[in-house]
Amino acid sequence: MAFTMIAYSESQDSATLVNVAALVDPHVRVVGDDIVVPSGLPYVGGVYAIGADITRAQLVSPSIRRRYPLEVTPIEIAAEPSDPVKYTPYFASPIALDEDEALNFQAAENNASAGRCTGVVWLCDGATSPITGSEMFTIRATNATTLATFAWTNGALTFGDTLPAGTYAVVGMRASSAGLIAARLVFSQYPYRPGCIGSDTLGELGVPIFRMGGLGIWGEFQHNTPPTVDFLSISADTSQTVDLDLVLISGRLSGPGRS
Repeated sequence: MAFTMIAYSESQDSATLVNVAALVDPHVRVVGDDIVVPSGLPYVGGVYAIGADITRAQLVSPSIRRRYPLEVTPIEIAAEPSDPVKYTPYFASPIALDEDEALNFQAAENNASAGRCTGVVWLCDGATSPITGSEMFTIRATNATTLATFAWTNGALTFGDTLPAGTYAVVGMRASSAGLIAARLVFSQYPYRPGCIGSDTLGELGVPIFRMGGLGIWGEFQHNTPPTVDFLSISADTSQTVDLDLVLISGRLSGPGRS
């Protein structure tokens, strides 16, 4: 299964549903409020709507309008992700879109003036295919880039331990910082940017499907060319932690039966 993560965010004053601006994104086509559905990922795998004053959210496109309004519920009525996360999953039965059509995230809010609403959307190529039967392990990495607020900020990872030489598949992810909404991986030779909902402390559970093979293989990398990370935060954080769940594809780990 291939998937990627896109996002919308805007501060505006509207008690009724209106388009939210698409975030600038180098890996998909963005035109104002529209994100064009990329070739090969014509399904919605999940939607996350968040804002301290958000009251409603919908996902809108011409193909969705042909069938039904796609109401996003539950919504996260908070400035940053809570625990448990209020998230709408479709990965097991994804919502079909048309390739190359415009996809919009709409929201309403009840702030006395303008309120910030953010939408995170996962696009995928079909239903979830979890990884089972493979030995998985988690490695901790950090990043000290100063994050821009409500925009994607890319940063390199520094692993806490040295990976043995080999090829690794990422099969899960967890990311945290003081104001983190979401984070996604950027692989050197892979067009998509799969990611997860963020958290602000290591003690939060997050969303289990983003861990330990729940969404299959996210991408692969060599031990000496790890992915970088795009962070989306409400604040100018300077200390990010990322936990990657990995499977060794080729190489050798020491011990009986390892090859």
